[in-house]
Amino acid sequence: MSLVVDVSVFIDRLFIYDENRSNRAHSLFKLIDERELSIFEPQVFGIELASQLVRRKPRTIAERLYNEIMDKVITIDEIE
Repeated sequence: MSLVVDVSVFIDRLFIYDENRSNRAHSLFKLIDERELSIFEPQVFGIELASQLVRRKPRTIAERLYNEIMDKVITIDEIE
């Protein structure tokens, strides 16, 4: 099974702005890991993710987080 997760959910998991949202994001990713689900994302996901990370973290940390996340998702070039 596979799914798409909005970039805002990744941000909610990384940064606590609303504890309830962060807890739900944590639970979702725990479930994804437990069930070994694949996460598919459109190419724009990487751009959206990078823009959010560099606003909140120093560049080196943002790059590390970006690479860790992008290694775990499958980017779709185009949808047929």
